[in-house]
Amino acid sequence: MAQVFSVNAVGYVTKTIPANGFALISNPLIAADNSVNALFSPAPAGTQVFKFDSANSSFVTATFDDLDGAFLPAAAASQTVVPGEGVFVRNPGATPMTVTFVGEVPQGDLKNPLPKGLSIRSSQVPQKGTAAELGLVGGAGDQIFQWDAATQRYATSTFDDLDNAWLPALKPLEVGDAFFLSKQTAGSWDRTFNVNQ
Repeated sequence: MAQVFSVNAVGYVTKTIPANGFALISNPLIAADNSVNALFSPAPAGTQVFKFDSANSSFVTATFDDLDGAFLPAAAASQTVVPGEGVFVRNPGATPMTVTFVGEVPQGDLKNPLPKGLSIRSSQVPQKGTAAELGLVGGAGDQIFQWDAATQRYATSTFDDLDNAWLPALKPLEVGDAFFLSKQTAGSWDRTFNVNQ
């Protein structure tokens, strides 16, 4: 009998959205269906997922309707959230909400396009660390806005090209965290990753 090896790695990641609050999270795995409806359903009535449209500097909002058992409107619910992107999630409930992502770990030569201006981004590789430790290269004047779910506030860091560093220092990202990134010029967040390395 020949041995068969799989190069795919699958897993799951659980994220918590605080009661009566927001969280800025990512889908760190490649799922069979990466739509808002598939990733976040079922959810407490009134749960909202906000996907930022960088081209129009506005949010596309999907709201969970418990009578229909789905996010609405359909156009917003069909928006995808793939590794490297992120969304705001609002939990209107009185208890924390848990979201579990299940799928395949992204591998190979990974490219995450970074538009000029504001976007929500995350690491395409499900690892913990600062954005810089995970391979994000800053440019002069770029800014990162990290959302603190506990305080419901942003922590802002700006890339200083003289010091070649983010100031103040970036906070670590947990697996599945996302952040707002403001780029002065378009770029790409590139990594080569293999689970067997």
